[in-house]
Amino acid sequence: MIESFKYLAHHIRTCGEDSIRVISEDVEDYVDQLHGEYNDFLEETKHIFPHSKDWQFLDQWKMLKVEEMKEKWVEENRISHPDDRIKITAFLEHIHILKEGAGHYLFHSHVTCEKENTWNILASMRELPLLKHSYIIIGERQEHPELGEVLTVHKMLPAS
Repeated sequence: MIESFKYLAHHIRTCGEDSIRVISEDVEDYVDQLHGEYNDFLEETKHIFPHSKDWQFLDQWKMLKVEEMKEKWVEENRISHPDDRIKITAFLEHIHILKEGAGHYLFHSHVTCEKENTWNILASMRELPLLKHSYIIIGERQEHPELGEVLTVHKMLPAS
């Protein structure tokens, strides 16, 4: 069911709603048409699904039993205790897109707080924020191998 939903969402995004059609089961080559289109979809979208690092996680922890893997999944995806998070109000100066795909952006930016402190932020969002606007940013301080210390963004909301 999930694969069918992803197929439909991808098809609507790439082809538009007008291109949705039904392959009639009464057509002689129904199975060939259906399987051919689905196989094309899989090939075209292999870079999109899943958006997260699910495959990497599964490969890394494949030696664990299912119950252990579930626990590891929770452990690795748990959001840190609220005391570890940082909340700032900052002005977005520029955006450097590191990775773009399927309506999803990974970007790096420098932001300036009201107290003139500057932060490097690293965020993954569906839409890019507007430049020269103020945002409330909630994130966690982390060390990035190339960017140094960054504030990894959990939420980024326009400041009123």
